[in-house]
Amino acid sequence: MSVDMKPYGIRSDRLADIRVREDEAFGRRTTASRTLHERAKRVMPHGVPMQWMAGLYRHPPIMVADGDGAWFGDVDGNRYLDMNLSDYAGSLGFNCGPVADAIAARARSGLSFLLPDEDAIAASELLAERTGLPYWQFSGAASSANMEAIRIARLASGRERILMFHGRYHGHIGETLVSDADDAQPVRAMGLHSSDGSAAHCIAFNDLPELERQLRTGEFACVIAEPMLTNCNLVFPDDGFWQDARRLIHDAGCLLIADEAHTHNFAYGGLTAHWELDPDIMIIGKGMGTGVPFAVYGMSGDIGHVVERHLDVDVAAPVGVALGGTTFGNALATATARAALEHCLRREDYDRTALLGSKLESGLEKIFTGHGLDWMAPRIGGRAGWHLSSKSPRTAEDALASLDPDFVDTRRIYMANRGIWEAISSAGPSVSFAHADAEIDHYLEVAAAFVDDCLG
Repeated sequence: MSVDMKPYGIRSDRLADIRVREDEAFGRRTTASRTLHERAKRVMPHGVPMQWMAGLYRHPPIMVADGDGAWFGDVDGNRYLDMNLSDYAGSLGFNCGPVADAIAARARSGLSFLLPDEDAIAASELLAERTGLPYWQFSGAASSANMEAIRIARLASGRERILMFHGRYHGHIGETLVSDADDAQPVRAMGLHSSDGSAAHCIAFNDLPELERQLRTGEFACVIAEPMLTNCNLVFPDDGFWQDARRLIHDAGCLLIADEAHTHNFAYGGLTAHWELDPDIMIIGKGMGTGVPFAVYGMSGDIGHVVERHLDVDVAAPVGVALGGTTFGNALATATARAALEHCLRREDYDRTALLGSKLESGLEKIFTGHGLDWMAPRIGGRAGWHLSSKSPRTAEDALASLDPDFVDTRRIYMANRGIWEAISSAGPSVSFAHADAEIDHYLEVAAAFVDDCLG
């Protein structure tokens, strides 16, 4: 009898058997969550307040009770070591002391005034110092920051279209949800206007000749990109890619927008500073890992002056560039940003997290090689991954080929049953600023047991 083997060396039937067993165990461990979920479905679509809370998982969502450091608990009393960091919205942990103190103090003295405060100045000064970008603005989320950055690029360049790379995610806004395919389907989500598909174009990451060819058309206002791909595992830029790409973009009269919603967690000052990217605009999202919903974006001096010259003035004409929102730059966000930057996102904090990330990487590599598996554990800062191939990916297509949904979902439920939470299927495990050495040991111990189980 022939055995159906996955391309990465695991038997399909063995993986399926583990999944059935672990689903049953998960159901037994989360009965209170299931009861609350049934109640929730009567008042919320899919029983969740935001649809991703259902769409990210292939099992019923658990109901959270509390969080402390790198751990959170559910209503059944289970504890989970968070290795996904709430998709980086929780990269400081669940009760970072200085941030919690700043939030409490701000809540007692007013949260939003539609006016600036000194915390906004201090936070912007700290951001300018570590990134090299002199002008900063606050928005409600990275999606809205990217939307505003694109509008600024259109104003500055006099062009409309945007250029992106396959495998990216730049928020749930129309232009950035253009389909990766070059064929009939222009957008990759429902509810969008078909014209959104013509507003943007996607090319392969690391493809300098194609980048140059597209820029030569003179159609594009900006290239918006993560410094490296992080939404399809991890894909690093080729050596010299960004130096050459930056020159091509600049020579074409185009702006470079560095979307560091994820990657600002990887290095002090983000990869903008670490790799000396010199973007025109830089996005930092996820509430800087605090859990508070806000984002910031920085601009070069030239771009900051463009914004200043086109102020959107109340009841005045002509209308300036469309930026802002009633709660953007609110006092809670500015106080949170200042506390995080001053006390939690220091250079030494990044250095400590990178050391733990290195331990995570080497531990996974040891597990893989010890079992004769030709896999890799790519790593930057505290972020690592399970790459089920020996070939380093250069494009999203390469990376996605090693992200088997059966393997990822089985690993996720296996780990959840042993007190570890890995939430986003396209992301690997990440070390937060709240993790400790022993917690990386715990993750590696369960990871080793999972691989043992997969190989039977």
